[in-house]
Amino acid sequence: MTDCPTHNELLGGYLLGALDSEEMDDMRRHLAGCPVCSREIARLGDIPALLDTIVPADIPPPVPPAELEEALLDRVAREGRELPKQRARARRRWFGGLAAAGAAAAVGLVLVLTLPGGGDQAYATASLQGVPGAEASVDVKAVDAGTRVWLKASGLEPTGRYQLWCIGTDGSWVTGGSFQARDGTADVVLTAAVAPGDYHRLVVTPEGTKAPAVLRGQLEY
Repeated sequence: MTDCPTHNELLGGYLLGALDSEEMDDMRRHLAGCPVCSREIARLGDIPALLDTIVPADIPPPVPPAELEEALLDRVAREGRELPKQRARARRRWFGGLAAAGAAAAVGLVLVLTLPGGGDQAYATASLQGVPGAEASVDVKAVDAGTRVWLKASGLEPTGRYQLWCIGTDGSWVTGGSFQARDGTADVVLTAAVAPGDYHRLVVTPEGTKAPAVLRGQLEY
């Protein structure tokens, strides 16, 4: 079967709710007029439901079809090409005239050693958006166990339980723990076993699942 020449690489992210809002809207419009992508979505549509049945800490995820895996890898590769640009912007913002030759993997260590307050400084931030009315702000800081995430959210279900995921640059999902909304808001501190630069996106889902995405957003290093 011939792949769609314009939107094939976005199919996996669309199925998992991992695209940003503009890409999701673009895919919905595209699906209305593209029989190739519509057939693929119909054929692979059971994948998110299978993920919903998984307890991530105990059971490995099912092996996806080759087409879905290929689409996800294309998506990761495309976003991975943007990481050097993001890190370059972060270096200019934090260190001014610091030479660009500093290794990206050392940025977190340099930040802890040079900025006032050491480990109290956030090494990245994010603004998360998702379902209508829901939003969150995030600060992430390095700790011995990995990364500590300060998350302040509003517009959630009044007593809903949610789970934070850190999406790795290799496409892996690492849990940052779960939390409960109170009166639709949350102000929580969570810890994830990830290091600075290992991941680029945060996703909040209902507790114990990977879909649908309630909140999602890109980290700004």
